[in-house]
Amino acid sequence: MNKLYFLLLAACTTSAAAPTAERARPSTLLAPGTVEPHRDPVKLGFEIAGRIVEIDVEEGDRVVANQPIAHLDDRLAKARVASAQAAVDSATARLALARRGPRAEDVAAARADADAAAAAAQHRAIEQGRSDSLGKLGAVASSTVDADDAAARVASAQATAAQARARSLALGTRTEQIAEAAAQLAAAKAELDAANVALDQTVLRAPANGVILRRTAEVGALVQTLTPMPVVTFADVEKLELRAEIDEADVGAVTVGQAAYATADAFGTKRFPVHVTRISGELGRKAARDDDPRARVDTRVLEVVAAFDPSALGPGEPLPVGLRMSLHYAR
Repeated sequence: MNKLYFLLLAACTTSAAAPTAERARPSTLLAPGTVEPHRDPVKLGFEIAGRIVEIDVEEGDRVVANQPIAHLDDRLAKARVASAQAAVDSATARLALARRGPRAEDVAAARADADAAAAAAQHRAIEQGRSDSLGKLGAVASSTVDADDAAARVASAQATAAQARARSLALGTRTEQIAEAAAQLAAAKAELDAANVALDQTVLRAPANGVILRRTAEVGALVQTLTPMPVVTFADVEKLELRAEIDEADVGAVTVGQAAYATADAFGTKRFPVHVTRISGELGRKAARDDDPRARVDTRVLEVVAAFDPSALGPGEPLPVGLRMSLHYAR
């Protein structure tokens, strides 16, 4: 009798415990997580030193790619650009002059100078011959003869030089001179490019479409390159994700591509469709916290990333970065 009683009691206990265990393992699992952009937020700062004269954005502002965010004092940079532009203009003119060569008027003038120098040399040669003859007769002093001889040699050399200049002008500019002028122009253009880059670096621009999460500088602040100072923290929020932590006991229930949904206290019962895009390959310590005092904090978790359906995030319902949400996924 007693043995039959204990058998019946054990059967009742087993049948009562089975539904309880079944109820303890719900069909939909819950994991805490936070909203984050697809790419990590970045701190934007200037590449060069200077003083901030203008900041165009405030925290929470949406910006587009290449939109100016802040400005440094650019007076010196603009002066360098103007100086480099003037050097380019000068080098361009020198190269054009070298390629064009001398004008016909210049060649004609050089030939006329050569003819005049030749005539002067011929006259000096005649004078030198007369003086030499008189010197041999003792009619003039030897110093006069020597002076006339030197003057004749100088006139001859001047005539030779004038003829060489005329021939050089007639031949045009040497190819080496044209190449030198071209190299000087290329160097001037490189200096202009460098000056324009330095001027562009006085403007801090948005790298992509996104939102200014935090502003960490003010107008008048001195920017130094030895200790980089971020001006704003920027995030591309065009594509948001939910990073959630799956309890170690439930890691077998989640797979890449799995459909799920997310909820947040701020949006009541609204469900945001998501799908799992990445699963971490290593268990780690729990980092997300929720308001449930019964939740274990010493459990090991597996991080998963779920992408929001773009159609579920309209412009009127933006999700702020860092918002705590819950990931609901089927077992």
